[in-house]
Parts: sequence; structure tokens; C-alpha cells
Amino acid sequence: MALHGPRLVLPIDLKKKAWEQKLPLHNRWHPDIPPVAEVRTGEVFRVEMMDFSGGGITQEYSAEDIKHADPSIVRPFANFVMVCIIST
Repeated sequence: MALHGPRLVLPIDLKKKAWEQKLPLHNRWHPDIPPVAEVRTGEVFRVEMMDFSGGGITQEYSAEDIKHADPSIVRPFANFVMVCIIST
């Protein structure tokens, strides 16, 4: 079945932890981390992202649980989008 709308270039499986994802998740830019997708100039695309806890905080958490959450799970897991313009 064809999907309508922007092409998904970076899917996330929310049932998996950040380090278990098919494509690597980044919490920073680093030249040694290779890109995982490319898009064309002017293309509209979609990127899925995890929350700030990398899936460590679930719906079962209360406000009190979050207040006292283990700081090692509260980190900025995200997928950074870097745009490079390459002249031809």
C-alpha cells in the first residue's frame, strides 16, 4: 500500500531502545558518524525521533517517577539532520 505525504527517510521503532534501532541514533554531530540518509534539494521528507529519554520513560511513570528518574536515561537522543550543499 502506497503512503501519501513526505518520504520517511529515518524510521524509529518505538518498541526498541535507542541503541537497538536499525539505523544509528545520534545525540550530537561528529565527523566519524556516517550519514544514514540522503534527500534531494527541495524534497520534502520526514524524520521520526525518540523522546529525550531514549524510550527510558514510559506511560507507567508518574510525575514523581520522572522527578526522580535516573539521570543516565535522560539524555538528548535525537536524530540530527545535517544539510550539505554540494556543487556540481
